[in-house]
Amino acid sequence: MKGIIIYKSNYGSTREYAQWLQEETGFKALDFRKVKSNELTNAETIVIGCPIFANRPLLAKWIEKKWDILKNKKIALYTTSGAKANTPELKKGFQESFKPEISSKIKYFPQGGRMVISKLNFLHRMLMKLGQKMEKDPIIREEMGKDKDHVDRKGLKALIEYLK
Repeated sequence: MKGIIIYKSNYGSTREYAQWLQEETGFKALDFRKVKSNELTNAETIVIGCPIFANRPLLAKWIEKKWDILKNKKIALYTTSGAKANTPELKKGFQESFKPEISSKIKYFPQGGRMVISKLNFLHRMLMKLGQKMEKDPIIREEMGKDKDHVDRKGLKALIEYLK
């Protein structure tokens, strides 16, 4: 089976998962900005990885733009964020990010991510602070300001099984 892994990584965890998937599947892993249309056309299976921002996959618009090429492929999407992989808001954000005809054809696999506050760029730090101010729950608000590392290669098990 011909496949490709396409990813967008801001701070490294999404790329790390892409490299692990490449090792497991033999699929070529590419930054989404380097993917050529013929690579998408020739692939039978396409794995897309990206961070979550405000519970939404950052490559949602890219997926919509490329949907004519993607719609008849086996598509898997994995996302990374500071949230744990089983956080219900991630699934909800996935559903809200796409039209039903798109979300129904994509198998979604949220993964744990990593967030080191001191490594965030200025914009992301400011948006994090704004999000904290808007959060009503004091426990969640406090947790939002802490470093997190939920990256776990074992989390890819279900995705790898789906790809086989």
